[in-house]
Amino acid sequence: MPATATGREQAGVVLSKRGKVTAKGTGQEARILKRGDTIYRDDVVHTVRGANVQLKMRDRNIVMLRGGCSFRITLYHPRRTDGGGLRYEYVGGVLRESHRDPVPAGLGISG
Repeated sequence: MPATATGREQAGVVLSKRGKVTAKGTGQEARILKRGDTIYRDDVVHTVRGANVQLKMRDRNIVMLRGGCSFRITLYHPRRTDGGGLRYEYVGGVLRESHRDPVPAGLGISG
């Protein structure tokens, strides 16, 4: 996606959200996000406790954040692949594993 009139590169959009979710770019005021809002390459997206958000990035990947998280999009860089398409590479940050409860025996999907 090209840079906007403000010169900021679009990184994705808010797919869904619940609770207070904000984004703040370098030298910008924090803004409250709603569904469909654009997020930019220099944004830090922050969720308050109890909130969550799903971001659809330019490469069609979905980033899901729970309450109390921050996601620095500056570290999400587009890169051309051999096929000429755009690809993102997450360069750094702290990720935590999912703590989903295991599916009890007998309730799993069978073929």
